[in-house]
Amino acid sequence: IETMKVFALLGVALMAMTANAVHDRVIEVESFTGYKVFRAWPEKDQLEFMRSFQGSGAYDYWTEVRLDKPVDIMAPPSAQAAFIRQLTDKGVRHEVMIPDVQALIDLEKAQSKLGSKISDDHAMTWTEYHSLEDMYTFLDYLEATYDFVSTESIGKSYEGRDMRVAKICKGGCGSKPAIWIDGGIHAREWISPATVTWMLRELVENDAAHSDLLENMDWYILPDHNPDGYAYTREHDRMWRKTRSSHGSIFGCKGVDPNRNWGYQWNTGGSSNDKCSDTYHGPEAWSEIENVNVRDFILSIKDKLVFFNSIHSYSQLILLPWGYTSNPPDNYDYMEAIALKGSDALTATHGEFYETGCIPCMLYVASGSSADWALGGAGIQFSISMELRDTGYYGFILPPDQIIPTAEE
Repeated sequence: IETMKVFALLGVALMAMTANAVHDRVIEVESFTGYKVFRAWPEKDQLEFMRSFQGSGAYDYWTEVRLDKPVDIMAPPSAQAAFIRQLTDKGVRHEVMIPDVQALIDLEKAQSKLGSKISDDHAMTWTEYHSLEDMYTFLDYLEATYDFVSTESIGKSYEGRDMRVAKICKGGCGSKPAIWIDGGIHAREWISPATVTWMLRELVENDAAHSDLLENMDWYILPDHNPDGYAYTREHDRMWRKTRSSHGSIFGCKGVDPNRNWGYQWNTGGSSNDKCSDTYHGPEAWSEIENVNVRDFILSIKDKLVFFNSIHSYSQLILLPWGYTSNPPDNYDYMEAIALKGSDALTATHGEFYETGCIPCMLYVASGSSADWALGGAGIQFSISMELRDTGYYGFILPPDQIIPTAEE
């Protein structure tokens, strides 16, 4: 009996040590001083080796391991020497892409302080990354100023934050084909809600330059799909990706990848059962209240929706369903033709190129995504997601001076 007690205590101690290791190194880090992002180019016979680091808890995969594409991996100072040695021993070509992640975060903050206020009616500037509260002052301003703009809270997040949708409808909502755009489903992708709110500004305040957009369409825009995660990135851990829900992790790991939790082909590949993983799909489909809120609202207007776009970063991609399989949907050619027209117009804006194609073709299998559900569950015939700037020099920490050019694209 005494021996069993000793083993039990050792087990508890080991779990506690593991929990602390995960907590301190990747899951909740308040400073990224000395953290580096490595870019590697694995060959076909090196792919599994590159994936082998994912289970350690020490590394944050900014992009997934894929053939003929680079993989970007953030490593803490304590793991870098061993990481470099192993890559070198295996002959994997690699380089340091970001030498100090915290230095980029500090630059992001410093540039934000240079922004000047553009209106007494709201807090947004688009020369810095703003809080959710600032974004909502802009929604308040639009609603008070333009009679064709209204807002609606479609529900509250896990931590009780309102999820507000801007509805832009001339002549009232519901009589025209409709557009859905959302941002910020992954918390650390700050360029996404910044871009979405600027798009909202352009759509409303500069209506005269493209009046056909509002005359012929209703628009529904959700600036931040994951408000709890976004707040956490601003207050604690800049690299946090998931929601902030709790699902009984013995290591204290929180959150679910909200773009692996949708109830269409949920948990059929490209997501994780590990509650500490950045791609944890949740205990069941629709476990995340944020996704339920969006689902229920979209279903209430789905008969009018002809366009769905969920905006992410980074890699400069226009991604078409399916995500769960490389077999294309029946309307793939229709979606691709429209997406390629959009890609050409985007490139004409500032010369940046966004590659277009199916999700597994360019990235990896990813089941339980919102774009797959929008097409397969809600029947929205043009359903895409986008990865905004850049292609890796800054990654998720895009400087604020690129907000407006990215949004213009």
